[in-house]
Amino acid sequence: MNYFVLVGCIVEEPERTETSAGMKLCRLKISVGKTNKDQQEESEIFEVALFRNLATEEYQVGQNIAISGRLQSSNVERDGVMFYNTRLIGNSVTLIN
Repeated sequence: MNYFVLVGCIVEEPERTETSAGMKLCRLKISVGKTNKDQQEESEIFEVALFRNLATEEYQVGQNIAISGRLQSSNVERDGVMFYNTRLIGNSVTLIN
């Protein structure tokens, strides 16, 4: 099953654009907390892409948010070196107060 859930906080202004086909796109950077092996709090930043109706919603820095979706991977070869990329595509967004 290809599925993720992130709960965190928006840490940068959303980046809003359109694809070459005219589809709305919004990229959110989400800080997600975790506890390391020494029981200290840390956070990781994830970039999530939202399309269509989800991309038109108003998102603000500092908002707590839960996002679920799927992973999309791709690879490309440049000068004999293979590069791999995994994107997080959001399917559902819930703002948390």
